[in-house]
Amino acid sequence: MLEITKNCKVEDEEYAGRVKARSEEIKALGETLNILTGDEARSLFDKTISLLQVSSVSHASLREQVANRAMQRIVEVARKHKNWQLASLAVHVKLDAFTKVVKAMDKMHAELGAQQKAEYEKFESCNAEIDSTEDKIKEGENTKEDLDAKHQDLTNTLARLAKQTGELKAEVAEMEVSLKQAGEQRKAENKLYQTTMSDQRATIAVLNMAAGKLKKFYGFVEVKAHAGPPPPTPKAYKKQSGGVMQLLATIVADAEGVESQIKIGEQKSQEEYASFVAATTASIEADRQAISSAEENTASANGAKSETEEAQLGNDGELTKLNELLRGIHTDCDFVLKYFDVRQSARKEEMDAITEAKAILSGADFS
Repeated sequence: MLEITKNCKVEDEEYAGRVKARSEEIKALGETLNILTGDEARSLFDKTISLLQVSSVSHASLREQVANRAMQRIVEVARKHKNWQLASLAVHVKLDAFTKVVKAMDKMHAELGAQQKAEYEKFESCNAEIDSTEDKIKEGENTKEDLDAKHQDLTNTLARLAKQTGELKAEVAEMEVSLKQAGEQRKAENKLYQTTMSDQRATIAVLNMAAGKLKKFYGFVEVKAHAGPPPPTPKAYKKQSGGVMQLLATIVADAEGVESQIKIGEQKSQEEYASFVAATTASIEADRQAISSAEENTASANGAKSETEEAQLGNDGELTKLNELLRGIHTDCDFVLKYFDVRQSARKEEMDAITEAKAILSGADFS
């Protein structure tokens, strides 16, 4: 790309030099034409020709007229298009021999034809290069859009996975805390259960001991009654002794009922704790698997993102090169493309002028 720019700069400088040289040559040739076609030159030619035989003068005058016609046609086109080569050819028409002039005309016509062809090929080549480069740039821009969209999608995916992973980890941590708290609570409840059951059993044992004592006592009284007439006992005392035994029996039964209820409560609490632990553990395991899957997806997405970023850099670099190449092509081709029709038309007109001048000169061959 730098080489193209450098070459274009050199060509521009050379072109400026050629334009200056051609301008000076056109000016010199114009002055030459004015000298050859001026009144003084004509007078001098008339005097020179008058020294020749009449027949030779007649033929020379005719040739001069024809040559002037050919020269004027070429000069007209040369001045119109500022073509110093045509102006030079016009001078040769005036000064050189017929054969030499025709040969020069053929050579210039061939050169103009070659220039016409080369410029056409350049025109086609420039259009093809511009179209091809613009197509590649368009393709690169489409690729850039696709890569940008993919990069954005991967960025969004990574953000979603990061959020999901964070939430899952927080949930696992929360459930682990809940498990720990539930375990500590279960331990405290079981400890309370053990203490309560111990106290309850001790209470029942004491009540049973008391009932045994009373039963033994009242059973001894009954035995003594068979030995002789019982002493007079108040009715109230008999009711009271029976009531104490019944009361103790009721208290023992209630204590035993409470013990059964405590056992049932402990068993239910243990079952609930076991169910909670199982469910929570399963949830933790499921979350951990989801975390593992999310982390794998994150690693994969990070890899794809890195590859996409590398592709973006490569594509951006290629686009930069293509745009630089396109600018270089335009620098090299814009003049040809802009003035192609004008230059082709002008060159054709120059070729036609040479052909016409050659036809005029060909009619002047009296040998």
